[in-house]
Amino acid sequence: MKKNFIYTLLFLFCSFSVFNAQTAEDKKEISIAVTDILKGFQTKNGDLMNKYMNPTYGIGILYKSGGDLGFVLNEEVDLNRSLGYIEKTWNIRNQFPIQFDTTFEYDAKNQKWKKEGLSVQFNSNAVNAYADKFLPQYSVKDQEIFKINSSPKNVVFVTLAENSKEKAPINGFRFVMTKIEGKWFLTFIDVTEYDAE
Repeated sequence: MKKNFIYTLLFLFCSFSVFNAQTAEDKKEISIAVTDILKGFQTKNGDLMNKYMNPTYGIGILYKSGGDLGFVLNEEVDLNRSLGYIEKTWNIRNQFPIQFDTTFEYDAKNQKWKKEGLSVQFNSNAVNAYADKFLPQYSVKDQEIFKINSSPKNVVFVTLAENSKEKAPINGFRFVMTKIEGKWFLTFIDVTEYDAE
């Protein structure tokens, strides 16, 4: 009985160590990717962002029009084209260190973040939450880009919460990364805080 207890503890300890090692590796990979993606957006370097694109799934741009949620699927990030209904990319400062599992709240009425910072949320259910907000006639859950994001354990939601000094369509930058076949990819850009109408 005592041996079984010791073996059980040893098994749990080893399992926990492996889990932590994977999390540490994921944090390292995500940190590098988030830094590159934000730098790419800040410097209008689509190539830097596209190195995190999965050619099979592309990238979804989530936006709002007249209060309704919509999305377009692109093969790559092209900063010369509009993002949803946003005609041009906006400026970000990108000055904050990454905070893991912190959330920042957006004040839609005043169109600004209540607190600024850079958040990376592991195990995010963000894409499923978006899918639930689409009008019933749009079967987005059947589309591959949504299917690969259906398991929160493979989804990271990134929020750069910063308020622009000048008038801008959007403050900060939000996007989703998804682990596909062991590698993290940029799968969604969220511009839903700007309503086209």
